[in-house]
Order: sequence, then C-alpha cells, then structure tokens
Amino acid sequence: MAVDLTLAKQHLRLDTSDEDTLVAAYLAAAKAWVESYTGKLLTRREVAQPETRFGAFITLQFGPAPENVEITYSDGGDDQTITDARIVRDRLYPLSSWPILISPAMIVVNYLAGFDETPSDLDAAVLLLTGDFYANREAGSATPAVTMAVEALCRPYRPVTV
Repeated sequence: MAVDLTLAKQHLRLDTSDEDTLVAAYLAAAKAWVESYTGKLLTRREVAQPETRFGAFITLQFGPAPENVEITYSDGGDDQTITDARIVRDRLYPLSSWPILISPAMIVVNYLAGFDETPSDLDAAVLLLTGDFYANREAGSATPAVTMAVEALCRPYRPVTV
C-alpha cells in the first residue's frame, strides 16, 4: 500500500480539504526523505541516473530490484546505447568491457526500480514524518522521538557498505 493523500489525512485526523495542498507537500517531502535515506524508491518507476565516467562498475543509486537497464552516452558524436550490462546486487557490470571514451562524456543510466508494494514499515515512516511536518511547521522543530522512530523503521532498508 502506498501512502496517498487520503491515508495521510486519516492519519492526521483531518476531515476537510482546507489543507490538502499543505498536507500533499508534507507527504511529498516525507516520501522524498524516506527514499533518500534508504536509497529505495517507494513506487516502481523509471530512473535516469547521470554518471561522469565508466569505472569497473556503476553503482545503481536506487532500488530495489533494478531492471531493464539502458546506458546512453555521447563521445563527441552520435549518442550510443548499451543494453547488455549485467546487474549484481546494486552494481552494474559490462558483459565484456565498457567503452573507452575519448573525451569527458555525459552518461545516463536509465532503469526501472522501486517497490511493487511498499513495505508497511516504510509506509509507517512516511506517515510519522508527514504528521511531524504537519504538527511542527517551523524549521528545526522536528520531534527527536519521531526522528528516532522513523530512522528505526527505515534502517533495515539502507544499503550495507563494506
């Protein structure tokens, strides 16, 4: 279940539509925070990830379950496309080798990623954040208990770095 405006208003116990625009803004901010903190997209969608170079691998910044990868790059001429890279965990590797670029290039990795169904703990984190943003409208007045709860709900989804 993805958190929408109706559910957010129910969580906030709002019966009117007077503050729908405000609640929608807080909901969008809460979703963006959870996605940024976890590196996981709450809904399945296309991602365009810019890169500046080819290394041994390209780390895919968003998950889960990235698929349908297409890499587009320009090397001083026409745009080129690579579709035959392989994904291992959240890394993208060439099947043979990456192209050697003559000059700095703009590389864009396009792929599909995100949850088909958002886990309930991430939905709860979005609702808690939306409520906190609504209740504490001034900058810097976030509630420490809510912040700790949200981080605890999101922590299992953060990438593990070794």
